[in-house]
Amino acid sequence: MNQALPRAVDGERRMIPFGGQRLAVYLSDRCLRPEDVGATPLMLIHSVNATASAAEIKPLFDLYAPTRPVLALELPGFGSSDRFDRRYDPVFMKDAIVTALAYLKRLGLGGAADVMAVSLSCEFVARAAIEQPERFRSVALISPTGLEGWRRESYAGGATRKNRWLLAVLRCRAWSAALFTVLTYRPSLRWFLQRVWGSRAIDEGLLEYGYLSARQTGARYAPFAFIAGALFTRGVAELYRGLAIPVWIAYGSRGAFADCDGVQRLGARARWRRDRFDTGALPYFEAIEEFKVCYDAFSGRVELAGRRSR
Repeated sequence: MNQALPRAVDGERRMIPFGGQRLAVYLSDRCLRPEDVGATPLMLIHSVNATASAAEIKPLFDLYAPTRPVLALELPGFGSSDRFDRRYDPVFMKDAIVTALAYLKRLGLGGAADVMAVSLSCEFVARAAIEQPERFRSVALISPTGLEGWRRESYAGGATRKNRWLLAVLRCRAWSAALFTVLTYRPSLRWFLQRVWGSRAIDEGLLEYGYLSARQTGARYAPFAFIAGALFTRGVAELYRGLAIPVWIAYGSRGAFADCDGVQRLGARARWRRDRFDTGALPYFEAIEEFKVCYDAFSGRVELAGRRSR
């Protein structure tokens, strides 16, 4: 029997309906206070990997929850959200983000949100922001995928990098569950996190939460779609280029996911800011104060521009 997942962050966990299943969201106290009705919320979205959850964005939740409404979303197939055996693709993930944004509006918060996403989730956010820009005041992309310096792909109408043969092998009933268990043993998780950090000084709490998350029923379905490339959009740099709202890109300088050199191919963009940190791919775990200074400077300019346009 599964050991129930504890709360990933220190917020109220709610389950909201989405396409026949449920999404887990965490709300800060300021999402629920009458005096904060109309305030611009901040939505946080974790990365995508074998054990992804809102625990990956806990430092950001802790940082901003005291001063503004914050919602942390757990994408379908991850964390406390339902983990059904179904097709997982970028459109499904994008729709989950839009559903969470609509939920914020039902709570009475601002009509547009600031959205901060990590790694592959940045691709889903880009899709959502292009389709429904009115829901976004700004986006922050942390170590976004698809901007590796060596990658030069053409956008093909939303086609993914899905390897059907690999996905079929991963999902084979004869070994699927056992394979996922091996991939998510603590030594395997430690190896992965050391690649993310670019050092051995990982966050031990994140490792332990990931291990517990991987023991939940259905935990393998979304990660196997990720491993098989079904969640990656070909030529996603074209989507990033199409963002017409303020964008902040933050990334680290070490580790396996430090290559964001392709950002230069996006060209100079007046409403964008880029910051590189002397950290791994999750800079807010290692340099939270520097991260806050940079993001707040970006967010302050967004707020000022909004006031001028009223």
